[in-house]
Amino acid sequence: MLIEAPYKNGDIVTIKITSGEELVGKLDQEQPDGYKIKTPLTLIMNQQGLGLQQYLFTGDPEKAYEFKKDKVITITKTIKQFADAYQQQTSGIVTAPPNLKVT
Repeated sequence: MLIEAPYKNGDIVTIKITSGEELVGKLDQEQPDGYKIKTPLTLIMNQQGLGLQQYLFTGDPEKAYEFKKDKVITITKTIKQFADAYQQQTSGIVTAPPNLKVT
């Protein structure tokens, strides 16, 4: 039986921390006592629905920040819709829809 890890370094992951915030970021490294998350963004509600904004406004947005495991309630690979939005917001890369036809 093949067991697939739920996430790996380089994946876009969602973490829920004990303060109640939900963050999306790129898993830089899992360490024994924490996770290093690169360019973490937090979920916000705006007029268009759910959105993403910078987690730390006064910190370097490109840095990998460490989140201690005892402060993380859960971590999982981010669903495609939000992973694509994260990728677009942090890199400018837009993922083509799967049904796009090129002529």
